[in-house]
Amino acid sequence: MQPVLISQEEVLRFSVVLFRVAGIMAFAPFFSSRAIPYQVRVAVTLAAAVVLYPSMPAAQLPNDSCLGFLANVCLGEVMLGMVLGLAASFVFAGMQLAGQIIAFQLGFSIINLIDPQSDVETSVISFLQYYLGILFFLLINGHHWFFLAVSESFQYLPVQGLVLNPSLVREIIRLSAQILVAGVQIAAPVIAVTLISDVVLALLGRAAPQIHILIVGLPLKSLVGFAAMSISFYFLPRLLGKYYLRLHHELFAILHRMA
Repeated sequence: MQPVLISQEEVLRFSVVLFRVAGIMAFAPFFSSRAIPYQVRVAVTLAAAVVLYPSMPAAQLPNDSCLGFLANVCLGEVMLGMVLGLAASFVFAGMQLAGQIIAFQLGFSIINLIDPQSDVETSVISFLQYYLGILFFLLINGHHWFFLAVSESFQYLPVQGLVLNPSLVREIIRLSAQILVAGVQIAAPVIAVTLISDVVLALLGRAAPQIHILIVGLPLKSLVGFAAMSISFYFLPRLLGKYYLRLHHELFAILHRMA
């Protein structure tokens, strides 16, 4: 029986792909969830590295085999994947912000649960908004975009080609600002309806002082707020589709800015 011989070049080639994929798994939505067991996440990372391993040209491997240099290469590959995963996480952070805004408007901000993904307290409506976004993202196979980005990254960005230039930093800051924009846009129907109901209740309280606005106002505000949120779910897939299409373009735009 002939022994299986694996050259040092092949080991380094696989390691580069593995660390680039591992960086994405650390921050990308759904893959970075703490609700998924570590064993499953490690298995998915190894399986993805095995599948994407042939897409890396062997000519990009560095000739220097010094341990310090190789450690620097692996660190750069992890950072590259983390930047891509972080850019995608901004969209879903906007959905969680929308849930927090809606919960505050409806008077449910006091009722919080422990988020199994981040181990922090968050509102129930944030859970709802986030998981609806994740389900729609998986439905359109958006999780495949990360693997496609890794596969094509070797064409734009060679090994140890990560450069944190000012344009890349500005792009990440711009994407982080989209958290507030996305949160307000998703929560806009509830914000508008609850604001109108506040104005109507204020006028009603001035016109009929005998009505207990504090007793009548909160249930009425919650009722119209839930009605507005239910109606907004009909338009939510179209809005999320626009966000995800923009995310698809931004992932590959970031690769060009890194080069």
